[in-house]
Amino acid sequence: MSTSGDSTGNGKRTILSELQGRRPLQSSPGMQGLESSEPAKFPSVLEAPSLEGLEVPAPTVEPLTEDDLTERFTALCRERSARRDRAPGEDVALGDDLLLNVLGYANGKLIPFSARTDWWTEATPAPLRPGFFEALVGAKVGLSVEVTLLLPETYAVESLRGAEARFLVDVMAAREVTLLTDESPELFSALDLGSTLDEVMENIARQLTSEREQQALHELQERVLDELAERTRTQVSGGLIDEEIRRAWTETEYPQLVQRNFEQEELQEALEGWLSDPFTRVDAERRLRISLGLQAVLARDRVEPREEDLVALIDVIAESSHTTREELGQVLKSDPAVMRRFENLALHKMALDHVLSKVKIVPPP
Repeated sequence: MSTSGDSTGNGKRTILSELQGRRPLQSSPGMQGLESSEPAKFPSVLEAPSLEGLEVPAPTVEPLTEDDLTERFTALCRERSARRDRAPGEDVALGDDLLLNVLGYANGKLIPFSARTDWWTEATPAPLRPGFFEALVGAKVGLSVEVTLLLPETYAVESLRGAEARFLVDVMAAREVTLLTDESPELFSALDLGSTLDEVMENIARQLTSEREQQALHELQERVLDELAERTRTQVSGGLIDEEIRRAWTETEYPQLVQRNFEQEELQEALEGWLSDPFTRVDAERRLRISLGLQAVLARDRVEPREEDLVALIDVIAESSHTTREELGQVLKSDPAVMRRFENLALHKMALDHVLSKVKIVPPP
């Protein structure tokens, strides 16, 4: 069977799926044993962070290079290339699309953030997993393999840098990719970006420019939030940080481990891996400080949600979820938990917009 187009992924996680995320997990087996017996209380903010003199440097938008254009052209050609499903028992080849289930272990324990379920990826060398995909070449579709490697010094979990890791990999499916090239007769129709190579590259340049502008806006927002967190005077307890990490773990890794029939003790050990990671704790504290700071600003400045803002947010969620405004409205009305999450999302966006309106953007250093 041959296919073409962007068939390598299992879809981006939509805003609606994030809103719905935890519902089926709260009553699942094993969840009660992982909940904190005494949920941590949110601290009070001594004083809403001042927005006076709030200045952040504008992010630098790097100019496009020929390498940038070539890299995106190559990626688009691969994305739109024809694909053939490999048969069960057929060998995996370098460059294939792979559907994998992965668990990683080091020092006898599950590596935090290593679990992957129904993961579509490309069999190509990866700096963060040196030798991982190379070891899958020749593996049989439908079977499992074990890959052993040394984690690089740049690995995300600092305590595991340089450690020997063992990955258990289920090769669920593989697709052979017949790559488009600039000489392929179907190139222009497949890319749908112009009828000449020059037109294609011009459109790619426009896409990349737009993406970099969006990235710069996101970076600007993150800088503003960093400054807000610094100005938020409150004590964030270790227990509250634990709760925030537990929430994130519950919505990401936990369902994958339950699907693989992990026992209660194994689930607790996996959670402890997240709770003990220093970078995860720093990030969780930052999120909490930002949330507390935004709430305090909303209360002090008496910012109220506007109906047009809520409608606009509903439209964004509906579009990202490929549903209609009416269908989304039914979901919100039928599930109080989803409605609460929507309200929290709306408040966060409203608070962020309010803070951004007070920021003075200065030239980059």
